[in-house]
Amino acid sequence: MSHEGSPEQSGLRFEIKRSVMNYLVRHPNAKDTEEGIRQWWLPDSMRELHSREIGLALEGLSETGWITIARFGGTTVYGLERTRLNEILSWLEN
Repeated sequence: MSHEGSPEQSGLRFEIKRSVMNYLVRHPNAKDTEEGIRQWWLPDSMRELHSREIGLALEGLSETGWITIARFGGTTVYGLERTRLNEILSWLEN
């Protein structure tokens, strides 16, 4: 089932995904929580976004297999799935 919603929401989610993946390509060892991603990985213009949008973008990247998810108690941490780097770079070039 798609969570994309309206074209405006899917466009925003696409931009969040691009921002996250651009950050991870530049900082492949980075790992952070959703809140850390909002604060450090996204551009200033996206820092006030509703967490639902960021969460759905991260969920989509996870489903694609481009990010890893590790859970430590109640904390979820995201990072780059390095084995998919060539595929990610190709996507970012488009």
